[in-house]
Amino acid sequence: MFEIKFNKKIFRTFWMKFLLSFLATFLVLGGVLLGLYTYVFGSLNVDEDLTQEEVGIQAQDYHSKSIVNIALFGIDTTDSGMEGRSDSIIVVTLDHKKKEVRLSAIERDTYVKIEGHGKDKINHAYAFGGPQLAVKTLNQNFNLDITDYAVVNFTNMVKVIDTLGGVRMEVPEKYLREVNAMINDYNIRYKTKVPAIQKGGEQLLQGAQALCMARVRKSVGGTSVRASMHEIILNACLARVKEKSILEYPNIAKTLLSLVQTTLNSGEVTSVAMKVVLSGYTIRQAVFPLQQDWINSGNMIDGVWYRLYRVEKGNQNIRNFIYEGTLPEGVE
Repeated sequence: MFEIKFNKKIFRTFWMKFLLSFLATFLVLGGVLLGLYTYVFGSLNVDEDLTQEEVGIQAQDYHSKSIVNIALFGIDTTDSGMEGRSDSIIVVTLDHKKKEVRLSAIERDTYVKIEGHGKDKINHAYAFGGPQLAVKTLNQNFNLDITDYAVVNFTNMVKVIDTLGGVRMEVPEKYLREVNAMINDYNIRYKTKVPAIQKGGEQLLQGAQALCMARVRKSVGGTSVRASMHEIILNACLARVKEKSILEYPNIAKTLLSLVQTTLNSGEVTSVAMKVVLSGYTIRQAVFPLQQDWINSGNMIDGVWYRLYRVEKGNQNIRNFIYEGTLPEGVE
């Protein structure tokens, strides 16, 4: 049966890149349409702010106020809701002093303490207690100071692409058998009638077809090869955005923002995006725990595989990247 799970390193940053790039493009080209501000941002699903106590922030102030951290969670549910495990976890750092956006992806199988649940995979924190416990787990394990978050359900990728009118991309012949099997499973699961991809070559794909392309693995050489397709789909999405008329941006942006659940209000989203775009921020990314901090290549505990790592050293490397923008020598 078709399962929507996105677990490779490159795809952990897929949605963040897309959201930042789309929002940045929208604000630059369509931000002058101030009369549409309420219409567009009225679709944003804004949650109540979290207090420092609610998310387990330590009392010390150990970083500059020029640093802002936001947690991004990608949920793996097979419906459009926001409940499930957070199989994509990214700490988005806005460093206004260095003019950088740093994306710190946390491996979903990382073995950590989850308040009230003992030690488990970090992606289970969201399933146990929603975004509040997920944020608290990040703060408590890595000594961070996150109070804001954004949540996206990966199944919403279909809605975004369909809102854009589909994406144009090259379909290699070797993808056809596996991708069409996944499309068939998708139709059974969701009771839809998404057409199979009849031939290889460049063509316009619907959202569900593109989603299934992103899941092809066995016929193309495994998950490492599959990761490159995620980047191709991302670029295809951005290309479609650029093709759109400025007059189409408000409706597209309204649809996109309606698929996000966040503690950031419209003013904060706009302020952040404008700073990033107009000040020429660069984007850097890293995946944690770093490989040099792993304990073996992984460990089985009671028949379940976990990512175990050297906690003290590994957590320091996470904090160094988030708050200083530094990585150990030899790590890019």
